[in-house]
Amino acid sequence: MDIAFHMARWALPLSLLIGHRPSPGQRADEREVCLRIARGGKFDSDDLDVAYLAARGAWGGGLIVSLGLSWLFLDLADNVHPGFDLPGIVIMFVMGLCLGLLLIHQSRDWMLEHTEDADPDARTGRIAARLSRPRAYDFWLAAAASVWPALWGAGVV
Repeated sequence: MDIAFHMARWALPLSLLIGHRPSPGQRADEREVCLRIARGGKFDSDDLDVAYLAARGAWGGGLIVSLGLSWLFLDLADNVHPGFDLPGIVIMFVMGLCLGLLLIHQSRDWMLEHTEDADPDARTGRIAARLSRPRAYDFWLAAAASVWPALWGAGVV
């Protein structure tokens, strides 16, 4: 199960913050494709085009929301009560997670575009095809990469 696409399916309304406004039918298609990828179902490169666009919109909107919330909570921790520091750190972790997933899905979408142009029998075509597929560990990779910057940004380390 791909946790990143399962979460992106529910975070799709956040893509409005970056200007992605699909029709209700397209939004339903995005949700269906994200759910199919999350459950490990069959999908092709056209489905990946739809899913990567939707996921990038969701993670970009999540990045904007978490940036504002982390600023608010860390400012409240400085000026009101130090107890607001913990939610600020958690939200900074979520911000790093959104940024990591946004970059991972952007790079996989870029590789998908190069897969269409490359010769499928050539080595570069096979590498691009392999790297363009979503992986279940993408979420955990982004989560692990966001811990240290979140702690550093909050002034803990």
